[in-house]
Amino acid sequence: MALTTNNSGMLPSSFGSSGSAAGSADGASGYEFTGGFTDRTTGQAGANDLGSNVQYTALEATNGSWRRFGFSAARQLANDVQYWGETDPAFNQVKGLFGGLHMPDGVTDLINFTDTSHQAAVTTGSLQYSEAAGSYDMTQCKVGDRVQVRFSFNAVPQVANSTLEVGLIWATRDANDNVTFTFPLTTQPIFYGTGSQGKAYLNRVEMSAYIASDEDRNARALAAVRCNNEILIQPLSTLITVIR
Repeated sequence: MALTTNNSGMLPSSFGSSGSAAGSADGASGYEFTGGFTDRTTGQAGANDLGSNVQYTALEATNGSWRRFGFSAARQLANDVQYWGETDPAFNQVKGLFGGLHMPDGVTDLINFTDTSHQAAVTTGSLQYSEAAGSYDMTQCKVGDRVQVRFSFNAVPQVANSTLEVGLIWATRDANDNVTFTFPLTTQPIFYGTGSQGKAYLNRVEMSAYIASDEDRNARALAAVRCNNEILIQPLSTLITVIR
C-alpha cells in the first residue's frame, strides 16, 4: 500500500529558461511534465493557463463522487509543444513536454496516455469515481521511491462557500494486474468562501506517495477532485517527479 504525505499548496512554476526543473545532480531522480489531459482542449502545457471547463455536477456532489482527469495521446501531442528550442536528438515528444530527457535512472516513461485497464467508472459504494483513461506510470520505479505529483488547474466555484478536495485515485494491482485496493491519496481541502462564486482560481496542488511494494509499482493512478457543490474545473498540466 502506498504511504502518502499530505502536501498541498498553490505553488509557482519552477521551470527555468531551459524548460527544466530543479533535480538531483546525479540524475538518479527525475521527472516529466504534460498537459495531455483528455479534458484540456484549449491552450498548451507550460505556455499558458488557458483551460477547458469540466462540469463537476450537483449529482456528483450529492454522491460524494470523485471526478478523475484522464490522459489522451491525441491531446498530449496537441498540448505538449516545447517552446524553448530543444535540440537534443534524444527528445521524444510522446513522452511529455520535456520529451523524456529528464527521466529517473532506469525509467523511460512516467505517464501512460493510452492505458484503459482502470478506465471504468465506479458509481456505487463508499468510493465513487468517474470513467477516465490513462495513468501515471510507476512500473519502472523502485520500491522506496517517492512519487510527487503536482496537479495544476483552474477552479471556478458556482456556489459560494464550497470545499474542494484534490487527490490521486490510487489502485494497487498484483502481478496479474488484478486491483487489490483502491483509495484516494488526498491533500488539505481548498475552501472558496463568500464572494468566490464565478471567479477563476489557479491552483497548483502537490500530492505524494511512497512506492512501498511491487503492487504500488504496478498501480494505476489519476488526479481527481471532489466538491460539496457544483464547480467548474479546467485541468491544465501535471508534473510527476520521482525522488530517490
